[in-house]
Amino acid sequence: MKILFISAFPPNQKTAGQDYTRRLILDLLSHNHEVSLVYAAYPEHTAELPESVQILDVIKPSLFNCLKQPCFHPFYTKRFSKEILRLIQSIADDYDVLYFDFSQVHLYSLFVSHPCKILMCHDVICQKYMRKGRFQLPLIRLSERKTLESAKAVITFSRKDSGIIKNVYGIDSYDVNFYLKTSGFSYKGIDVEPAAFCFYGAWNRDENLEPLREFLDSVCKKLPDNIRIKVIGGGLPQCEIDKINSLENISYLGFVENPVLEIAGCQALIAPLRKGAGVKVKVIDALSCGTPVIGTEVAFEGIEDNSQHRLFIPINDSGDIAAVLSAWKAVNADYKQNAADEFFSRYNTNHFPELLEKMVSNQS
Repeated sequence: MKILFISAFPPNQKTAGQDYTRRLILDLLSHNHEVSLVYAAYPEHTAELPESVQILDVIKPSLFNCLKQPCFHPFYTKRFSKEILRLIQSIADDYDVLYFDFSQVHLYSLFVSHPCKILMCHDVICQKYMRKGRFQLPLIRLSERKTLESAKAVITFSRKDSGIIKNVYGIDSYDVNFYLKTSGFSYKGIDVEPAAFCFYGAWNRDENLEPLREFLDSVCKKLPDNIRIKVIGGGLPQCEIDKINSLENISYLGFVENPVLEIAGCQALIAPLRKGAGVKVKVIDALSCGTPVIGTEVAFEGIEDNSQHRLFIPINDSGDIAAVLSAWKAVNADYKQNAADEFFSRYNTNHFPELLEKMVSNQS
């Protein structure tokens, strides 16, 4: 099939959502589909894709775009360009599928006529804004409802998100799983440090940065002397880097090529999240290598724990972390290997290309 893929960000490995997009496109290519791409520019980011993917154009986000569509929330209009819309409209009939990736580009679907428009919801946006504050919620719900209603199919990353969309908008959707970063994880050659823990995230996002700031300001000084904390991921502001450098038991690793290997060497991932929506890929990454997660309800939403080798350590907020780490009993590589194997057998299924084939065969 020929797929026109419109994404709100350049597909690359810099954030979890963008890496999912990159890996999905690679998977579509491996199923012998042709993919043409339109994506929105993002500072210091480029697309990391093979030459077989034809890049048709790049959207230039602008707040000026929001003035042209005042009936929709700026979240949906910042990347809405009339020139890009005309391009999509002019070539839509040449493609079997139009795939709109991230809610920030869903508005294009509303103005394009095509029998197979698929909208991927990386997050349910009304839930995301409900946690930020309710002032903008009516316009968000209006925008989200109208765009989702324009699709032939809506995709989410969990049954929980599909349930929210059904309850709020009365719209059915399909759920698919993320791609795991490893094809089965092995602890051969990996040392699990008995007192090392980690944070992991894209630190230019407030929902990640705020809990880390709270941890640095209020929790670090309460930790036992033997505890070591690693902070993984790019985009951390310099003031937080300076704070980390002033503390003896914490280090900043920055962006690493394979964060799962770093997480695997730790006792647990710390994820005291309070904001955001949807499945948290950092948690999926930790579970994929059998690493326990010390997290809030927000961190775990849309994910099920193992039944045999359990990995969820629930907390209410950052204030609980010191107590959990003070009482921690070290887990060894054998336990983590068994936990990783159990999670892999449950989660490494149900990807979009297989769903697409089912949808097409049901049409036949």
